[in-house]
Formats: sequence, structure tokens, C-alpha cells
Amino acid sequence: MFHPISNCNSKMKRITILMLSLLILSCGEQTSDKAQVTTETVDPSEAEHTEQQPALQKVTIDFEQHKDILDIILLLPDTSFSTWEWKSHDRISWYNEIKEHGYYTDDDPNYFNQEYFEPTRAGYTIVDGSWSIHIYRTAENSFIVITDDVVGDGNTLNFYEVVSNKIIEHTDSKKLFSGFRELLKHGNTTGNCDETYELLNDPMFEYDFSKENKIDIDGSWYFSEEEHINCLTGNTITYAFNPQEKKFHVERIYWKPKQNN
Repeated sequence: MFHPISNCNSKMKRITILMLSLLILSCGEQTSDKAQVTTETVDPSEAEHTEQQPALQKVTIDFEQHKDILDIILLLPDTSFSTWEWKSHDRISWYNEIKEHGYYTDDDPNYFNQEYFEPTRAGYTIVDGSWSIHIYRTAENSFIVITDDVVGDGNTLNFYEVVSNKIIEHTDSKKLFSGFRELLKHGNTTGNCDETYELLNDPMFEYDFSKENKIDIDGSWYFSEEEHINCLTGNTITYAFNPQEKKFHVERIYWKPKQNN
């Protein structure tokens, strides 16, 4: 005998089972997809190619306009770079690239970053320090050359005379700057100045080469007029270059206000 209700219930059960099966299958596929995303790894060799590499920079320099200072940089001994290395063969490659193309390629600006390059001076930041070169033309068309290597514990200055594209003499600061530490000492002291005079020998002076044919030797960050006027005549000396004598003469000694950082 045919029972409509029983037959209907049977169909409903089959439909329900089918829907549950489809639902389970669908959930299983989604779970599988999610697992694939979360467990997927990147091949290390492919990751290396995606890491950001330092950008190459072309630094433009007019060769003819800067030929004097470029030539002198080639002449410098390795000792001019006392806290870092700029070997002669590297400088030759750098020089030739500028001569041929009017620029050099800087592949690591964080290490060797040009701050300025002018006909009579050039400066670079080197990691956590700096290096600069300054040339002064004499009456004989030669050059007095000063390099300044700056690190955390002070300055290393080197002095040269260049004639006919050759270094013929190494000089020292006493000859060029007339012993500036002695010049700062007060002639008529009142009180004990031994400690102050000992501090004069520490590498605490800063050298400002930014003015043409002049140099400021500055100790204002430490020596102040209020504290040291009884022992010193000033904390800063300005020197002017004399081309005929190939040396610097004192232009003035004065108290420079302390700069607040």
C-alpha cells in the first residue's frame, strides 16, 4: 500500500543527508584553503631577491672646474684617511669616472656621502664621522693642502704643500697656525690656570673652513668668557691665509658665545 506521508519523510531524509554532505564537503574545502595560506612559505633564495638593495646614485662633478682639487686628492697618501680607507686605486677609478662621464657612481651613500664639492674644498660624511679637504693657492701657483678627519674623539689634521702636481713638503700646525694654543693663553693671569691650560691640549677644538681663505679654530663649546676670562684671551681664533708666505696669520682672537644644541 502506498503511504504518502512515509514516502515524503523518506525523501526529506535523503535531501537532508545530501545537504549535510555538501555542507561538510564545502567546509572541508574552505578549511583546506585556509591551511594552505597560513602554512605557505617563501623560498629563502627568492626572498633575497626581494630585499631592498642600496640605490645607485650618480653624483655630478664638473671635471674641468674642479680639476685642481681632483688632482690633489689623487696625490694624497693613504695616511690622509686615518680613520677609514680610501685606497689609491679606488681614487683613481673614481677620478677616471668623473673625467670620462662628469659624474661618479655612489653605490653606498650611507658610507661615503658627499656633503659638498667645490673648486677649493670638498667634504664627505663617513659612517659616523666626516672627512674634508681644503686647498689654498699660493703666489707661486702651488697649493697648501689641509685634510680634516673627524671622529668622536676629535680631529686629525694633515698638512701638505703641492707644487707641479707633486707633494714636496709635509708641514705641521705650528708652522701654519703659529701655535694657536699659546696665543689663547692670557698674558696676565689672576689665579690658578693650570687646569685650563691642560685642557687646551685636549682635542676639543673645532675647525671651520667654510670661509674662503680663512679658518676659524673654535673652542666655544667648552671655554666660555664667564668661566675662563682670567686665563684665556678668547675661545676662537680667525686665521687668514697669506699666499706670499704660504701660511696663516691671526686676524682676530675673540670670545664666541656658546652654541646651544
